[in-house]
Amino acid sequence: MSARQRGRGRGQRRERERELERERGSLAVEAAIVAPVLLGLFCLVLLAGRAELQAGSVEEAARVAARAGSLDRSGDVQGVADKAARDSLSGAGVRCSNLRVSVGVEPLTGPPVPLNVVVVNVSCEVPVNDLSPVWVPGELTLNGGFRSVIDRYRSS
Repeated sequence: MSARQRGRGRGQRRERERELERERGSLAVEAAIVAPVLLGLFCLVLLAGRAELQAGSVEEAARVAARAGSLDRSGDVQGVADKAARDSLSGAGVRCSNLRVSVGVEPLTGPPVPLNVVVVNVSCEVPVNDLSPVWVPGELTLNGGFRSVIDRYRSS
């Protein structure tokens, strides 16, 4: 290998070093741009997951309330179902800013005997801030409903 060829190798190496010098710090800039986007995506996924868990709890509260109302013998179906829904939501850790529990008894006609059905609809406004790891304004309205046939053979 001649001296001229060795010199070219050194020149290329210097050129490469200069190129690396110009790119120094670009990774920090890329990280500064990408990190907030990734953090925002993570928070969005977390918010969606927690909202879905809360929605499941509201559905469960409607189911529990309808079942409690269908087993009630005191005649206070509304009161029993309302208390059951509130107890279910508080047990699940759901904090509703505006909880509405509507209870109704509807006839269910059909052979061989007519039956009655307890219909419960639960509506709960949950502050979005309770769902998110960062402060987010607003409220999310979650709804759940369930129907339960009044048990004719329930114990007294």
